[in-house]
Amino acid sequence: MGDIRPPDTGDLHVSVEDLDAAADYVERLKQYVDDTISYEMERIKERMKGDSNNAQTVPNGTPFGAYEDARMQWQALTTSTANMEQHLKALSGKLAALKKGTEDIAQAFRDTEARNAANGKQIERILESAAPPPATTGTQPTYPYKA
Repeated sequence: MGDIRPPDTGDLHVSVEDLDAAADYVERLKQYVDDTISYEMERIKERMKGDSNNAQTVPNGTPFGAYEDARMQWQALTTSTANMEQHLKALSGKLAALKKGTEDIAQAFRDTEARNAANGKQIERILESAAPPPATTGTQPTYPYKA
């Protein structure tokens, strides 16, 4: 196996504004899943119930009929619909986690930039308040003790 090299991060830069825009976009996707697609799934389930005014008179009947094939198709459709609902809920949860993670990354960069700016200002103040170095006269400093 070959060695794994670290990624080249020489020109890496982060745009907090782009991260914020990405979080907003993910939120819009989540709202679309939660509102539009979930609403359509509810409509499908209602339509699957059939005409409630004309109840089935045949025992074990489905909207597709009472034959074995019809019951199997009905069960497959019901299972498929339930699976789709679970996938939509999972997708919504993953989109929420993606949005939260993106916002956390953006906040971490904001905090880091603020700390770096504060540290830079503090270093500037320290350097400005420092006394200039003493002029060198070419003589050796004297010490109060001898080695």
